Amino acid sequence: MKDFIFASNSNFGEVILKEILREKVVPSYLLTFPDKKAKRGQKIQTLSIKETARKNKIPILEIDHKRSLQKIVEEKKIPVITAGFGIIIPQKTFHTVNFFNIHPSLLPKYRGATPIQSAIINGEKKSGVSIFQIEEKVDSGPLIVQEEVFFNEKKTYLQAEEILAKKGAKILLKAFPLFFQEKIPSVKQNEEEATYTKKLRKEDGKINWNESAKEIERKVRAYNPWPGTYSKMGNQIFKILEAEIQKQTTDGPFGVPGKVYLGTNYTIAVQTKKDFVLIKRLQIEGKKSTTAKDFLQGNMSSMGVVLS
Repeated sequence: MKDFIFASNSNFGEVILKEILREKVVPSYLLTFPDKKAKRGQKIQTLSIKETARKNKIPILEIDHKRSLQKIVEEKKIPVITAGFGIIIPQKTFHTVNFFNIHPSLLPKYRGATPIQSAIINGEKKSGVSIFQIEEKVDSGPLIVQEEVFFNEKKTYLQAEEILAKKGAKILLKAFPLFFQEKIPSVKQNEEEATYTKKLRKEDGKINWNESAKEIERKVRAYNPWPGTYSKMGNQIFKILEAEIQKQTTDGPFGVPGKVYLGTNYTIAVQTKKDFVLIKRLQIEGKKSTTAKDFLQGNMSSMGVVLS
């Protein structure tokens, strides 16, 4: 087995790591971030990918800035495979050793930090995974291998992430011998077809009820667990955890966007610019998640209010 470093700070990377370990492909090191304190309670949070590494006796290398990354690659002098690593690799560093990235999109489409969320929001029925050699411009390096994945319209972010990570592991295993060749076969990306995604902020999850039910429902699936989709009922902020679309049988809207009605099977129906969002599961700030039916048992007075 050839020596290599696997670099990740994410669930996407952990799924890939578990899959390749099943095939007896074991990284020489896991490269990741140090443990950090949580915002509430200041307890130390350990990335679960570290537990996977420890169980499989993989040495862990931690970096807190790009200078320490450079020092590590100069010492180890072996290829680095990244997956959900979250650091832009400096030019000096990727010229020291070969860096390869596993990216959950069909590059050059959806470069950047949020390819899975962007694909869900845009209603893509086809996505995929690309492995490329890292260059200076984000996600622009030459493609080594790429395969498609087909989605149905109900995939959540976490479901899509797992499917794409498992596909990423399969094509990583297929491409693995190529990483150690003197001349690595690759195909240049078409810059004219490149599209870009943005890093998500907390405020991106705030629901605009003047959008269509289709747009809002897609955001519910794309932004769970973070940043979540949320709105305000009176003084209470709540997250929508699960929702569906109910099409209007006649021209609407029947009320102002954001107005709450009793939906079928004790769901919460909210008027939008077009059609209704049926809220099936929600979470009031500071409380546990609940079904819409259980919420309505003590909150029928919320019918008719307009969400802000």
